Parts: sequence; structure tokens; C-alpha cells
Amino acid sequence: MSAYTKPILRFGLITPAVFNCLLLAGAVAGVSKLNTVRTEKQERYQEQTQRLAAMKKLEASIAPKRKAFEDQKKLLSADPGQLFTRILDGMLPKYKEIELERSSLVFPLDKGRFAREVKADSARVKSSFQGGLGPMQEALLQVESLMPQAVLEDMKISRRADLLIKQREFLVLEMTHTCWKATDEKP
Repeated sequence: MSAYTKPILRFGLITPAVFNCLLLAGAVAGVSKLNTVRTEKQERYQEQTQRLAAMKKLEASIAPKRKAFEDQKKLLSADPGQLFTRILDGMLPKYKEIELERSSLVFPLDKGRFAREVKADSARVKSSFQGGLGPMQEALLQVESLMPQAVLEDMKISRRADLLIKQREFLVLEMTHTCWKATDEKP
């Protein structure tokens, strides 16, 4: 090798080749980094579109129930004693007196066991019914399904043998409910 070809090889071929290899390695590293960033952003986008689709589906299933929820909120904020009476008054005309009859409906002033623990306005309702087991069960079902804030505190069932001997299912049902009134206050 001559003194003339050595610098040509060193600065004309080797240096540009090393520079081009470094440039190519940098470009490959940059492209791979951009590809990972792109795939990550595509995954985030797909997750977001799936979330939005799930939110729309959830909103579509919840929207029809909003009216019922508002009705439940009104029920919970209504006066429990009047609501209890209204539910029973709406249900009792379906039956004859021998099938189901309300003997008494009293609103005791003492708080009872449950009302002491509940930090909301509450009312106790003592009710007494006479009649058959089926209508009594329906009365209890009506009260507890239409008043989610009603808690059965006490229940006594006894047989009424002296009134109708032929009627075997003539029972006396005495119930005590504690009903609270919901408020919008946050604790």
C-alpha cells in the first residue's frame, strides 16, 4: 500500500462506511422505537374505544331504569307512616273481610330497637291483620317490596280458633315495622 492509497482508504472508504453504519443503526433504533410507541398508542386507542362502547352499552341499559330510580328516591324521601298506610289501603280492598282484615294500625312514639341505630328520621308502624295465610303473606310482600326502607322488627302469628272453627287458616298476624326516611345529606 502506498502512502497515497492509505489515507484514501482510511478517510474515503472506512470512515464513511463506519459513519453510514452508525447512521443506519440509529435509524433502525429510531424506527423500532417509533413502532413500539405506535403500537402502544394503538392499544390505548383500542382500549379507549372498547371502554366507550362498554359505557354506551351500560348507559343504554341504565337509561330506562332512571325513572324507576327517581320513583324509588321519592319513595325513600316520603313520610314512611303515610306511605305504609297508602300501600295497605291500596291492597286491602282486593280481599273480603274473612280473607284479610286489618285489625289495627298504630304508630308508636318510641324508637324501637332498630331506629336507635339508624341515624335518620324513622317511624314505627304496628299493624295487625286477621285472615288467611296467603293474603297475609301478600300483604307482607306488598309492604316490603314497595317500601325498601321498611325493616320488619317484630312479627307474631297466632291462630284464631274461637271465631271460626271451620276455617282452619284463620290467623292473627301482628307486625312491627321500622321505616326510615332517606335524606340527601352526606355524612
